[in-house]
Amino acid sequence: MKPVLLAEGYTFPEAPRWHAGLCHFVISDIDRGQVFAVTPDGRRRLLYQGPDWVSGTAFEGSTHLLVTNARSRSLVRIRLDAPEAPVQMIASLAEIAPYGVNDMVRTPSGACFIDTVSFDFVAYARGEIPARPSVLARVGPDGAVSVGTAEVNFPNGLVVTPDGRRLLVADSLDQCIYAFVLHPDGTLGARSMFAAMPGEMPDGMCMDAEGALWVANHGRVARVREGGEVLDSVDMGGTLATACMLGGPTGRTLLITASDSYDRSVIAGNPTGRLFTVEVAVPGTALPSVYQA
Repeated sequence: MKPVLLAEGYTFPEAPRWHAGLCHFVISDIDRGQVFAVTPDGRRRLLYQGPDWVSGTAFEGSTHLLVTNARSRSLVRIRLDAPEAPVQMIASLAEIAPYGVNDMVRTPSGACFIDTVSFDFVAYARGEIPARPSVLARVGPDGAVSVGTAEVNFPNGLVVTPDGRRLLVADSLDQCIYAFVLHPDGTLGARSMFAAMPGEMPDGMCMDAEGALWVANHGRVARVREGGEVLDSVDMGGTLATACMLGGPTGRTLLITASDSYDRSVIAGNPTGRLFTVEVAVPGTALPSVYQA
């Protein structure tokens, strides 16, 4: 399948979400520190201007949105219905996130799982520094911060299965998707392998109604069944897919965020962030999207 350009003018778009009740996607433009509401036809409205980079988001119903400030390593709450309202600080993750934070998901119990970053990933990609393991953080409903699990190397995209019993974690450096038991209280249990993806760098992802994952792997977006079988893929050509989300009126629009490079010395002077769409046969389900409100 080939993607269709929906919108451009972003620096490094990431972390797409869909909210059916509000009929729009939410997109983070990481380097500009901005979060936008984006309609299915590509029109955008600024929801949040952060103090530095932003990344992951998670809905709290139809009126509130949680946002991770990536470099200051904080979790904040904003109002979707009143973006001018004061931002509410929920938690600082600085003690367990040495360099930054990235994507996130909020579970039905109200716990948030947030990727930490323990090294400069861009410098690592240029071969300038070695990688270091980064834990998956947990922020409880009361704002308490803890290590959700250290059984990851570089946690990235996150999905809660529709039954609420598993947390799926894309590990970009281990080149796989892990599955963790998710207990009713929002803590994690045993780890298993959902899908090995050798030679790939799994990033943002979402789940469809048949239990398959759409996974952004930079050069392509692959539809992967549990066990690792690739069922379909979207060829991204010369650009790099960073994340994807199923949404739109029928849940069958796969929105893909992409940029031609993730080297900040390149994109700072020549931003190439774009949004693409592909219409697929199976609608989306599961968090981090919201399909009813």
